[in-house]
Amino acid sequence: MRLKTALAAFLLAIISSANAQQPSNPWKDFDFLLGEWTWSGGGHPGQATTGRCTFEPDLNGTVLKRTVHLEYPASQQRAAFSHDDVLYIYREPSDGSLHAIFFDNEVHVIRYTVTVLQDSIQFLSDAAPSGTRARMTYTRLGPDSVTEKFELAPPGKPEEFTKYVEFVAKRIGK
Repeated sequence: MRLKTALAAFLLAIISSANAQQPSNPWKDFDFLLGEWTWSGGGHPGQATTGRCTFEPDLNGTVLKRTVHLEYPASQQRAAFSHDDVLYIYREPSDGSLHAIFFDNEVHVIRYTVTVLQDSIQFLSDAAPSGTRARMTYTRLGPDSVTEKFELAPPGKPEEFTKYVEFVAKRIGK
């Protein structure tokens, strides 16, 4: 009986210690991104006619989830299409560093290291199997507006990023 009581006390101490080590708001640096957004702007490969994005904690706050839906009109080169993606931002359990993983309906998978800067958050990928690197940066413009810039660096030139798409997002709900 004493062994069971000692074991229960030990487990309770471990759980309490783990809970005490977790920050009360692990996504505080991302507060300016939380909510629902509409997007305008664009660039190559074209202008999206409508776009929506949400940032929200998921899985009991252990990850931050971004979802995106964009509608692109038809052009002479291609039919109209939709772009959908999901990005999960998480803290590495071993050291607390920030990382993200991206999936979209075009079968892209991108793994990022995440850096929090003064008024922006930067996602920087390792080189893809093709050698291409991606950089995505969210910059706060005001309390309810941000820019998202997505850039690519070609194989062999890992630091020479060129803008691929840039959007201005306006918050429509929090």
